[in-house]
Amino acid sequence: MKERMIPVTCPHCGHVFEIKRDTVVIAQMDRVARSRLDDGSYFMHQCQNCKSMFYLYYPFLYRDPKKKFNLVLTEQKSIDNLCEDEQVVLCHSVSQFLLAFKIYDQCLNPKMVLVKKKQLEKKLNRSVKFDYFDMKNHCLWFEDIAVSLTEKECKEILIL
Repeated sequence: MKERMIPVTCPHCGHVFEIKRDTVVIAQMDRVARSRLDDGSYFMHQCQNCKSMFYLYYPFLYRDPKKKFNLVLTEQKSIDNLCEDEQVVLCHSVSQFLLAFKIYDQCLNPKMVLVKKKQLEKKLNRSVKFDYFDMKNHCLWFEDIAVSLTEKECKEILIL
């Protein structure tokens, strides 16, 4: 897609280097990137100096014209020049971006997913990662924990 050199400093050892990365991905044109976003490995990098793993943070746009959404990893408060008929979601951290990807890629209602996530985190007294909506069993999966949805919630969870 659109590549550029990204300056990086390892948060563990301070090693400074540059790496070439895509800054724009269109869903239907890059299935590998989509798969790596889904499994959470897209922004992962291992420092060549200390061998520690960490997330790379850099400006990034993921666009899915079929599902009509744009996810933007940025420090900016707003973005111009994107399609007006598509949802634009600004994310300020890699973890926010990956969560938004899982929600919007499955065409889910973000408010409902986030409410269920917060309720589960409060109950468990720890953070959890959202995985997917299980339509067959009427539940949301967070890691290895299923959160059941009512019939009404199942109808409201999908935003097609």
